[in-house]
Amino acid sequence: IKKIKKISFRYKKDHLNLLCGDEEEPVAISIVRDNESKEYKALIRTKDGNLRRSIPEEELKVPFYRKLVGKKTPSKKQIINNLAPELLSKKNKLKNVNDPRVPKALLNMEEKQTIKGFKFGLLFCDEGQTKEQDMFGNVDGSEAFEEFLDFLGTRVELKGWTKFRAGLDVTNGSTGKYSLFSEFSNNEIMFHVSTLLPYNNLDPQQLERKRHIGNDIVVIIFIEGDQVYRPTTISSRQIHVVILVKPEIIDDETHYRVAVVARPGVPKFAPLLPEDPVFPKGDEFREFLYTKLLNAEKACYKAPMLDTKLTRTRTLLLKDLSDQYL
Repeated sequence: IKKIKKISFRYKKDHLNLLCGDEEEPVAISIVRDNESKEYKALIRTKDGNLRRSIPEEELKVPFYRKLVGKKTPSKKQIINNLAPELLSKKNKLKNVNDPRVPKALLNMEEKQTIKGFKFGLLFCDEGQTKEQDMFGNVDGSEAFEEFLDFLGTRVELKGWTKFRAGLDVTNGSTGKYSLFSEFSNNEIMFHVSTLLPYNNLDPQQLERKRHIGNDIVVIIFIEGDQVYRPTTISSRQIHVVILVKPEIIDDETHYRVAVVARPGVPKFAPLLPEDPVFPKGDEFREFLYTKLLNAEKACYKAPMLDTKLTRTRTLLLKDLSDQYL
């Protein structure tokens, strides 16, 4: 797992920006010549994502006819043909844009797609509970659940919180006084913990709690008891992966049994569970669980519903860009 960084493309260097305003497949390409590596580098933005390509300048021979007219560099067409051959059909539609506002607009577009932190739901399921209304209605967790929270992260006061907040209120306390936060592999992670979100005794469905946890892509359910969890228990279009964690005491030591439930269309993601998925509480399990969480979210973006949403968003952003500057 690596920190997901901004993908700004050397905007301090002179570079070539090309836009294609195709209705269904808009494209934005930035090309720069790197004097240090002696390469031409390109950032290709499409509705399916961003691609980075590079080619040594020695492989791009300047045609003799360009030399005859004093040109010392390859043509735009030649560079595109070598860096993005799949865009050959669009080469006549790609237009060079010299508007000085474009680099900033590209950066803004990229920032809108940048993951600034990870948020995961964490729901407490008491012994015998099989309905989501009962789970969301738990005012407090068990001792084992509290132990798990302390193992998983750090309880932080939300008022005045300056790091990743995952949509929680850090000013007026409307989403509770405390939450659970952690950092792993240079990523900031905030949990929506059911028992730390406000409880409303007038709302049996606890919609305020579900508003946060039900909109998370990956959720941990901490289960006390031997009841069977059914994938249809939590009604949410957004939740794609549920990681079940059940505490067990073995030789007077805390262990956790883990299971994973994923929606159809979510590809498998590492690390895979061992044949006997029981882990002793410790740093090794903590690293396993966090790696599993982050990879789960990454895998979910390839599921049909989320992939369609992301593709639609990228298409609209690229189309807006071309509509404004072409």
